[in-house]
Amino acid sequence: MWAFERANARLREELAELEERTRRRDILFDDEAVFDFYQRRIPAEVSSTKSFEGWWRTARFDTPDLLTMTADALVAEDSPEIDEGLFPPSWQQGDQRLTLGYRFEPGEEDDGVTVRIPLALLARLSPHGFDWQVPGLRAELVTAMIKSLPKSIRRNVVPAADWAARLLSELPAEPGVVQTLPTAVPEATFAETLAALIQKLTYVPVSARDFELGRVPSHLRMTFVVTDERGRTVAADKDLADLQRRLGTRVRESVAKATSAAAPSNAIERGGLVTWDLGELPRFLDTKQGDNTIRGYPTLVDDGASVSIRMMSTELEQARALPRGVRRLLLLATPSPAAYVQQHLTAAEKLSLATSPYKTTQALFEDCLAAAVDDVLFRVRPDGQVFMKAEFDTIRDRVSGVVMDSMFETVGLVARILTAHRLADKALKAATSMALLPGISDARQQLTALVYPGFVSETGLAQLRHLPRYLGGISVRVPKLVDNPSRDRVWMNETQAATTRFENAGGTMPLQADAAAPVLRARWMIEELRISLFAQELKAAESVSLQRIQKVLAG
Repeated sequence: MWAFERANARLREELAELEERTRRRDILFDDEAVFDFYQRRIPAEVSSTKSFEGWWRTARFDTPDLLTMTADALVAEDSPEIDEGLFPPSWQQGDQRLTLGYRFEPGEEDDGVTVRIPLALLARLSPHGFDWQVPGLRAELVTAMIKSLPKSIRRNVVPAADWAARLLSELPAEPGVVQTLPTAVPEATFAETLAALIQKLTYVPVSARDFELGRVPSHLRMTFVVTDERGRTVAADKDLADLQRRLGTRVRESVAKATSAAAPSNAIERGGLVTWDLGELPRFLDTKQGDNTIRGYPTLVDDGASVSIRMMSTELEQARALPRGVRRLLLLATPSPAAYVQQHLTAAEKLSLATSPYKTTQALFEDCLAAAVDDVLFRVRPDGQVFMKAEFDTIRDRVSGVVMDSMFETVGLVARILTAHRLADKALKAATSMALLPGISDARQQLTALVYPGFVSETGLAQLRHLPRYLGGISVRVPKLVDNPSRDRVWMNETQAATTRFENAGGTMPLQADAAAPVLRARWMIEELRISLFAQELKAAESVSLQRIQKVLAG
């Protein structure tokens, strides 16, 4: 193959790729244009392969580029100019540079822009920013989003294409496609930014929720393709957050593998720890992979009888696991006073503890000890994040100094809780009328969410002190329910509205161990709301309402 043939083949590939990127079908020249190109340059007497070879051997020395095609020579003069910078080959987010691919094939899943994401980088990416699209498609995106608005709003921004041009001129600089580092992740979604701008220009109230994004053509939403270390596709989706949830475990494994592969002698993951035997647990470890940085977050994981050091893919995963790992090492370093405490319980306390939902009394005492240790840990470090051996030793010594008294207090408190639980359960069982069933079912769900296997350490000593009052509130509620079911239903509707908002924010009852701070706060505000409604005589610990709970959940 002659050099000009190879060059011309490359040009055709480049123009075909440009058509995909710009979503046009008028760039790549056709066979007729190719024929005309050669006919104008090759003499008429050259009519066979042999005669061509003879002619070209001489002609190429005088005019080496005679048969090398250029886009300018083939594209029609009236074709619009293309700014390739509007369709960048890569996307920048923070210190990560990701390859972009383009396909123009309506109806196919990967029609539009595709972001290729190495598996080890997936967890650190934010969905914010990608929804801005590349600059070359942003005008079409804004036009489509305007058309998706309700008619009452849309009539203020017509024609859509003209308004799209105006809005684009006033939008802030786009994220992701600039070539300088670092590129900050926008705090607001593109829909929120666009809604705020429309409202500013039209004085019409608009929110991100007003856009019916399901009506926006799918090629205007980026496709995310996650690849393994060999470049093979692991998964693909339009929803980056969903990919992050689905592939969480594989991402963690990929980060750990990349970190240990880069420096095998410094591999940090190991198991079977029963003491804190390292000076400092690194807050993160960075590994270079091409132009990108893989950041791993070492943490301590509670394995039951021991602790392991494992690499996490996000700081949030690290923060969730670390307090429990630290707690386990503190428990392993603290002689248990459970036997001594058990010997000095009153008969009434022993009777109450025997009714616990735990499988064994030993399991209950172990959970009480965990709660006592947590109480010290979180008073020293409210976030539970301990990285230094010196700090761990300080907490261990404090635990050792108070563990006996704290254990007596915790076990005594649990005995009172279980007594209150038994009385509440008895009151609920005594109310048998079918007319009372909605209220009884609601109170039964409350009871189940307060006392369950593991509730002592999961509730925590500070909040545990309120449980006798919450359980007493159930006992107080039942006679009022019998006396006035309609009034109880009104109050119940309010607590259930609060619970619905709590659940919509990701809350569960019982709470998950890694619940976010606003969700945790709202969970106990709901209990105080119940006291303020169903058992005012027991007095809520704070002023609380449905609106205040909603405000806390909103952040």
